[in-house]
Amino acid sequence: MASVLSISLLSEAEFGCEHLGALLKQDGGTAEQFKSAFIKTHNALGAFPKSTETAKNGRLRAKGFLKPKYTCLTCSETMALGDRKAHSEKTDHQFFMDSRARTLYCHLCDDFVYDHHLERLRCSTAESALEVAKKRRFSDSSADELYIRSNATKRPCAKQGVRGLFNLGQTCYLNVILQTLLHDPILNTYFLGSGHQPHDCTAPDCIGCAVAEAFADFNSSDRPEGFAALNLLLASWRSSPALAGYQQQDAHEYYQFLVDKLHSSAEGHREGHEKGCPCFFHKTFYGKLRSSVTCDKCGNVTRTDDPMVDLSLDVQVQAKKRAMGGIGASSTPTLRGCLESFTSPEKLMAGVYSCSHCGGAAQKATKQLRIRKLPAILCMQLKRFEHTFSVSEKLEGKIDFPLSINMLPYTTRPHAKVDRTRFMYDLSSAVVHKGKLDAGHYYVYCRQGDEWVLFNDDQVTPVTEADVLNADAYLLFYNLRSLASAPQ
Repeated sequence: MASVLSISLLSEAEFGCEHLGALLKQDGGTAEQFKSAFIKTHNALGAFPKSTETAKNGRLRAKGFLKPKYTCLTCSETMALGDRKAHSEKTDHQFFMDSRARTLYCHLCDDFVYDHHLERLRCSTAESALEVAKKRRFSDSSADELYIRSNATKRPCAKQGVRGLFNLGQTCYLNVILQTLLHDPILNTYFLGSGHQPHDCTAPDCIGCAVAEAFADFNSSDRPEGFAALNLLLASWRSSPALAGYQQQDAHEYYQFLVDKLHSSAEGHREGHEKGCPCFFHKTFYGKLRSSVTCDKCGNVTRTDDPMVDLSLDVQVQAKKRAMGGIGASSTPTLRGCLESFTSPEKLMAGVYSCSHCGGAAQKATKQLRIRKLPAILCMQLKRFEHTFSVSEKLEGKIDFPLSINMLPYTTRPHAKVDRTRFMYDLSSAVVHKGKLDAGHYYVYCRQGDEWVLFNDDQVTPVTEADVLNADAYLLFYNLRSLASAPQ
């Protein structure tokens, strides 16, 4: 491992990129003019928050909030992402500062660059930044330089704690789903790595950009206070009129919406799920569900495979199936019992099924659902809301669920001689709904490393495994234990 001194010397010798290094080495005041423009633009962007206004109906909206603007450090012209390239080709100006994070962009590198000389200017006071840069150099013994050296090998975006999400007005449904995504290791690897890049995306109201920005905000600071996912809320409103406004929404429906929009935002995605899709989100969230219908008269089997993004499990289904000739009801509702009921044979009512082998005549039949392909992130909904023509009600009560579960028994090959550990899933989050159908509140338990944390909007509380397992869960999120041996 390189020594602290060698790291310090290396950082002193290098610039953010070769183009920036060549500019800062120029004589005749060019370098000082660039530094002056850098600080002036930096302070100007910091002085004016993103433009927002309140519409006549009282809702918050933003002007150009989801897309950054870029200020040329040579001529101070401000432009959108799509105009940046044309400006550089026309004027030969190469350096820009984006309006959100105030980071430096090099057109020749086609990337954002970090330079420790300019960072020192940024960290100084606005009024004396240039004077400090000219008159004072950090000494080897100064406290801030020692701190930088001693932490040089640490990830600057390393999260020291956990952060809640502010409720922006009946947005707890969004907060619990976003917290679930933020604490998923698969999604962290994607969004904090080389996944969706907002600065390269030109799609309007892109959900992928909004989620990527939420990951960056959540992981960019060790501050314990919460933050607001306003970009994601606005993008969701604009993408779905049904979500717009401050009425309560269903967290399960929002999860389905979010996954669909993330899939659409992925480069190279395919709209038709029947042909399969190579994109990251399809491989992560989508599985396949097989429906098999067997004619009771001739034994003909009709199979249909459909994409699935979650499993909706009826906690009262045992009693319903018993009444229709299925399995018996369980006295204690459990997740395994719900899965067994979901994948057990079910007698179809007479006249529902027409058998092609019987000349198209209506026949009695047996239907069975099985999982054809499992996703890496498996969401299971415990259906607590029941709607009929006369009444809508919520089922209260505890439903037992495990910290780990083997999904092989619920697949199309439940008795196959395979490595059963390939089908092991571990609980990552549990979403709870409290209250009535139209006046409830969501909160979520998330796994943080080896610990569990309760997120109730911006309130964050450490909890035990027993607290999680005692929760009246509505949504359960399980992660495939070993991605290397994932079943195909």
